[in-house]
Amino acid sequence: MADRLRRTWAMELGLLMRGLVYRGRRHECPVCGWSFRHFVHGGGSFRPRPGGYCPRCNSKGRHRLIWLYLRDNPGLLRDARRLLHVSPHYSLGSRLAAHPDLVYVGVDLVAEPHVCVLGDLTALPFAERAFDATVCVHVLEHVEADSVAIAELYRVTRPGGWVLVNVPMSPQTRTLENVAVRTPRQRREMFGEETHVRVYGSDLVARLEAPGFHVDPIVHRPRPVEEISRFGLPADEKSFLCKRPVVEEG
Repeated sequence: MADRLRRTWAMELGLLMRGLVYRGRRHECPVCGWSFRHFVHGGGSFRPRPGGYCPRCNSKGRHRLIWLYLRDNPGLLRDARRLLHVSPHYSLGSRLAAHPDLVYVGVDLVAEPHVCVLGDLTALPFAERAFDATVCVHVLEHVEADSVAIAELYRVTRPGGWVLVNVPMSPQTRTLENVAVRTPRQRREMFGEETHVRVYGSDLVARLEAPGFHVDPIVHRPRPVEEISRFGLPADEKSFLCKRPVVEEG
């Protein structure tokens, strides 16, 4: 716990310093609310990068897009008393954890900031129907047994609750995966990143529906070019709102 607190404070101090260095009016991060001259490269980098990370909270474009979606649909969080955040990114985790109406629970394999409980997505340490809502951003592509993980998300969601899933995908093809691809180099060459085990495709909705979810692909609200540039939003993110039915079959 003490080590995690030290890492959190060190990260917060570094981000605060970087945010102050880049203060300006050209760009804005809707997650933390700060304005800047430039977005930056990841980690602790101070190098400018168009559409990159927020200098203050380190959000990526996908986190800013997800937060804007939640902000534009306030009923989702209003009805989500208990919210599970899977493998929370520091930026979005900070915003959700501070929400006054949420009981926030972050879960991951390692004790990073905003992780309240250590646990595996394929065997979540929570009771059935424990949560009203879950946010799961760019996680499933790292999980080998993704069907088990999706079933676990369904299990811990109450009837009428929802799970917001966001993954990298290529909707023009079916999901690309190969169990023989094991090394980081092989995964980077086939799936784009060293820790990815697949690239999702057009069959993703069917995978999400398998345990019983009703799945609505999220059409992110079209925004003017100036707003896309100001917020540093991506053009190709795919998100899905998975709802556990109130009345279930069987």
